[in-house]
Amino acid sequence: MFWIRFIILSLCLGATVWHLEREQRAGRFQKVDDLFLDFLVANARERLSQPEAEKENPVVLVSLREDQKMEYAAWPPPPLDWQTILKGLQVYEPSVVVIPAPLFWGRPAPDFVRAVGEALMPFSSVVLGVETELAKADSTAPAFMGGIEDALPIFKRLDGSEDDATTLSALITAPDELLRARCEIGLAAVARADGKPALTYAIRESENLYPSVLAQTLARFSGTPYALHRLRLGPGAGAYLNEGLFVALEKDGVIHTEGDTEIPSINALHLMTGTLADGLSAEEKATLGKGRVIVIGSDVVAKDQPPSLARLHAQILSQILSRPRLHVLTQVQQWVAWGVSGLVAFWIGLRTLRSRALRAGLSMIFAVLVVSFLAFQASLIWCPPTMLVSLIAVGAVIGRLFGRPLESSPEISPEASPPASN
Repeated sequence: MFWIRFIILSLCLGATVWHLEREQRAGRFQKVDDLFLDFLVANARERLSQPEAEKENPVVLVSLREDQKMEYAAWPPPPLDWQTILKGLQVYEPSVVVIPAPLFWGRPAPDFVRAVGEALMPFSSVVLGVETELAKADSTAPAFMGGIEDALPIFKRLDGSEDDATTLSALITAPDELLRARCEIGLAAVARADGKPALTYAIRESENLYPSVLAQTLARFSGTPYALHRLRLGPGAGAYLNEGLFVALEKDGVIHTEGDTEIPSINALHLMTGTLADGLSAEEKATLGKGRVIVIGSDVVAKDQPPSLARLHAQILSQILSRPRLHVLTQVQQWVAWGVSGLVAFWIGLRTLRSRALRAGLSMIFAVLVVSFLAFQASLIWCPPTMLVSLIAVGAVIGRLFGRPLESSPEISPEASPPASN
């Protein structure tokens, strides 16, 4: 009987692993794993909102300071100045170049606009902002998109209701058409959260949910396709990206600044010396480094003024990228965890009494979830639970149907009965 149970259990577990592994690759159990991760994150949200002390800041602001506007050819700086700044940055090979304020100089386009587009080509990723107006809470008017909606990416994975998202009213100014073909364009809008300057992560228009410049920058930096970029709105709002990057959001998809975040800043004038002189110090060159997120734009340095659009993006990007990352077990580590669950399933199916198999299975599933919870609380490590729970559940069902029966007590014959006492 033992070997029959062993063969049945082996076949069932093998078929379960084969089927679930295929289903998992196809993403059919993704919803269950996502809900489990949401539960873990909700119980560690405070920790995920605190910066890591020794984490290097990858964000650099290239500041076109308004108090130095006389040093430029005009203000706002014309295309020739932008071309010079961008050429000065090319040697540092940034991961993403972000220009939140729209690069538009009117019609007809002035000279050197095409040269600005050529200066953007060497960068691996560029995100250009579209000036955006947000709708008021009670507004029902359709948004004005200006015919550029087809050029905007759309979120594919959404949990919660899109009705919670901030609503778009109109697109005001877009980058010059000569620049759009070489770059990704996105919505840039300042919101308010609890009286603090804030940025929107996602903006709703009709049935579409568009990522903002902030979301697009993080997607580019982490290498997250929009098909995998998961956004959750409402209670427990946040965004999940590759490399364990998690962005904690307000329920409407807004994220606000937390104090005066210090960010490395480079004066754009130091990049405009060309070949005549090296305007950057050794410290500034080290700050620019390689693989950084470079935010470029006009900047107000006065303490009593609200931060500029470029500085606000740099501050919020910096605080997001300074926070802890989530760590999912590697594929090999998951195989090991599956193996342990398989051994537990064998133990339940082969050694547990038939009447206790379901109780043992539920106890072991509860233990697996508790261990997962504690591991996440301690080190932000997690493992998708679908396969682990399924293997143990199969072992419990097989144990209930074919498990070891309760051994009956030997019958006592009348002849063996002790004599009655007088």
